[in-house]
Amino acid sequence: MSKKLDPKYLKKNKFEVHLITLGDSAVGKTSLIGRYIDNYFSNNYIGTFGLDSQFKKKKINDEEINVKITDTAGQERYQSIAANYIKKANGILLVYDITSKDSFENVNKWAGEIKEKSEVSKPIILIGNKLDLEDKRVITKEQGQEFAKKYCDGGINFYETSCKTGENVNEAIDDLVTQVYDKYSKNNLNEGNNINLNEKQNRERGKCC
Repeated sequence: MSKKLDPKYLKKNKFEVHLITLGDSAVGKTSLIGRYIDNYFSNNYIGTFGLDSQFKKKKINDEEINVKITDTAGQERYQSIAANYIKKANGILLVYDITSKDSFENVNKWAGEIKEKSEVSKPIILIGNKLDLEDKRVITKEQGQEFAKKYCDGGINFYETSCKTGENVNEAIDDLVTQVYDKYSKNNLNEGNNINLNEKQNRERGKCC
């Protein structure tokens, strides 16, 4: 069901937002992307092996952009691959499962990877997934809010989502897309130039992520 756009298409547009998912295995990262890209959900997703990227076209302020989301595997043997992709991303979806204490506690580990691997400030949102399993919840909404509030001193936006029902999925990811767009696009799009986010990121080295 996932959309695989021709890479040649990507060169025709001025701006591409590249997001990655980070979080433990089985927190629902693949399902988040499936719901956002295709409005699709399955109970039978197979775990991601390595990396998988999907694309979506979106308009912001009447400007057509490409949204690329790279799904990273949460298994320990793939975590070094996921960590290396932090450098390439413009925005990060940090995901845990509200029914899993371990996945929430490991958000600290993933946050540490972001701070270690990312040399520039970049937008991040925290997502507590599987809101449809409220009866099995072990992580309160307040715990998620508190972590997001304290992240990197300035705080990050926080959402609880359900890939099964679609609740808050588009809102959460669209928020991150907009943050990336606002952060990197203003000068370049106004000037009509192609965006090179890597160049802009290089000028921001040393800032907290």
